Amino acid sequence: MGAVDEGTWALRLAVGLLSGAVGLYALYKLTTLNQQQEEQMGRGSGDRQIEKQNLVHRVSGLKVAGDNRGVADTQQGLVLAKSPDGLEKQHLQMVLGLLQGSSDSCTRELILVTVGNSAAFTSNQDLIRSLGGLSVVANCLSDEVVSVKVKAMNALNNLSMNVANQEELKIWIPQILEIIEATTLNSELQVAGLRVLTNISVTNNYHHMMTNSIPHFLKLLVEGTESIKAPLSFLLLFDSCVNKEVLLRLLIFVANLKENLNLLQGSVQYEVESLHSVLFGNPTPFSHKLAMLMLYQDNEVKQQVARIISD
Repeated sequence: MGAVDEGTWALRLAVGLLSGAVGLYALYKLTTLNQQQEEQMGRGSGDRQIEKQNLVHRVSGLKVAGDNRGVADTQQGLVLAKSPDGLEKQHLQMVLGLLQGSSDSCTRELILVTVGNSAAFTSNQDLIRSLGGLSVVANCLSDEVVSVKVKAMNALNNLSMNVANQEELKIWIPQILEIIEATTLNSELQVAGLRVLTNISVTNNYHHMMTNSIPHFLKLLVEGTESIKAPLSFLLLFDSCVNKEVLLRLLIFVANLKENLNLLQGSVQYEVESLHSVLFGNPTPFSHKLAMLMLYQDNEVKQQVARIISD
């Protein structure tokens, strides 16, 4: 975990917008090609199956042999990407239907990428939920192919940035926790799962479902790579000079951690004591940091500091 400057946030925003553009373009291609398919009903079942496979590849932005319209289609796709509100219900419904009906792992991966890209937009997050798409995507967590699970987690990461979606996704929290604990340390799947839980943990509505995994989370914070663990300079981030949004997120994390540690029943033997001691031992350098932040000129920050220092 580290302080993120404005340039980094701008870069992440640009990447997010680019991902959304890819999703919108993919959905446009899906609709166009599906209409062409319906106009050619005289084809045999074998031809229709080939067309469906080509359709999936086109939806995912892959170039199919014989397609020489890449430049023109890309330009048109970028134009469409400027109007995300124009995305229609049947587009996503068709994509989700393909995901349910396909048993090919490569096809499922490609479709999950498309769904994840489209879920970068709030309106699509709601639309996917209304179409029953959350369960369609979450059911892919049981896929035998690890790469499919990763793509499903990535899609859920975007879908979980929605309070209404979180309420429905909560039933998969135990499975996500199980995957995180069972998979290889620092693996792509583990990191993707942690991202989903991070989004779901923005509110404290579902923290009680994760308390038994807190010792494992503490272990990951120490043993994981930079994408998971807290850096040695972790305490330096709790400073008034740090970007407010970063500081607030850090304080919420610590406050939530403390509250849920208190919810654990009985004596818990943590595999990692260092982070717990640094944050909650008394007296500690962290206590001094919190005292200084009580002077911070922002009520949200003060509120989170109060949550941490209160018994």
